[in-house]
Amino acid sequence: MDPLALLPYALAAGGGRVDAHDVTALVAAGVTLLQRSAPLVRALAGRRSAVLLPPGAAWIVALAASDGRGLVVLDGPESTDDSQSAWSRDALRVGMLAHDVGAVFTNRALVSVLPTDTPCVLLDEAPRRAHVCIGARAHDVDLGSHFALDLTGDPEGPGSVEECFRFGHGGNSVTHADVLQAARQAAIDLRLGPEHRTRWSAVPRELQPFVHDVAAPLLAGGAVFTAL
Repeated sequence: MDPLALLPYALAAGGGRVDAHDVTALVAAGVTLLQRSAPLVRALAGRRSAVLLPPGAAWIVALAASDGRGLVVLDGPESTDDSQSAWSRDALRVGMLAHDVGAVFTNRALVSVLPTDTPCVLLDEAPRRAHVCIGARAHDVDLGSHFALDLTGDPEGPGSVEECFRFGHGGNSVTHADVLQAARQAAIDLRLGPEHRTRWSAVPRELQPFVHDVAAPLLAGGAVFTAL
């Protein structure tokens, strides 16, 4: 599998930003996270990763750290105060088993809703630092050297046919090529460019919101904000 055919590298090549962070730095932070955490690599060996995070820069770090495997978008609240969410810890466990999740990218506010002993990576301080909790071991990973990585991808390449996302609610999966094709077409249809500013207000439950709110503007070099 050519890593440069993966979505994160194409997003980095676009030169856009998520909030105050360059996408290149976010993708490099995710790559560095894998390079510096052997327990995480072992937890993901042959398995998918999952994301349980609100919209924001940490999402891109998680995508890059999924190592080209399908990133499962888990159904859950965007905060532990969301009393309207019709889900339970047992349902979350069932979903993780169904999608063969090896580790979850989340934050300190949401880690408590995960099943006990779930391998997880806390990204509250991304892209500077991550906290990895695998089994009885927990350690901080310094992502400070990520700016030195060369992430030159092919912004025009067709993309990998490997799975990129699996949306937890319906189990639908899309490839890196699917996302890139849809995002490039949306950028053309919407006439997006580096001057565009887009709001990313909700966790995507299917492909189209991610394409319109995140992938298309970033490929065009624009900026994506979680608050405008």
